[in-house]
Amino acid sequence: CTISTHREVLLSFPQEGVSYNIHNLPSYHATADFVNHRPQHQCTMNTMNSFLIAFDQLFAGFTISITIWHFFLQAPTLMKLLGKEKFVPLMMQLTRLWVKTVFVSSSALLITAMWLSYNYQAIIVPTMKFHWVGIGWLSIFINRYVIVPRALKAGARSVQQRKGDGSKDFIQDFVVEGGGKNETKALHQTVVLFVLIMVGSFFGHLVDLAAVMVL
Repeated sequence: CTISTHREVLLSFPQEGVSYNIHNLPSYHATADFVNHRPQHQCTMNTMNSFLIAFDQLFAGFTISITIWHFFLQAPTLMKLLGKEKFVPLMMQLTRLWVKTVFVSSSALLITAMWLSYNYQAIIVPTMKFHWVGIGWLSIFINRYVIVPRALKAGARSVQQRKGDGSKDFIQDFVVEGGGKNETKALHQTVVLFVLIMVGSFFGHLVDLAAVMVL
């Protein structure tokens, strides 16, 4: 579109007794893109946020689901199906796989949540909270690089020490206490503690995200 302001303008100041004639003001040309810049920008950002929200929910849901499956559904089932001799080594391998996978999905969630938090605070509403994802990611980071490696090493030593023990108490001790009475038990419970913190934080993030979406 073109906006023309080429006209004569008369400015009068009676109290001063002075009149000004301004001729040939320069024409002002504006494109439709400039006029509609703000609505188009908001539309683009809303579309981007929709994709980010979808990925955010996907990463959070995947992380929470696979964690619940690994600790609360898969382990009891494998205990009953395999028995102690096969269950313990397999569970340790699955735990290594779990912590690596969840760390990747949590890091992806961290990136999308940071982007969403910035976008919502910048152009929509300043209610998007980032601390839930930060707490959850820090929990899995500690588990990934500090607690789980130590717990697996301690569990492997405990398995070697108690190898050949056919009692069912061995399996129960390994699941609940990590296979030992001192170091392994403490490490195992620490892993579970950080897992619960992570799951609770990511769930809180999903609740917060849902509250923002309805605004």
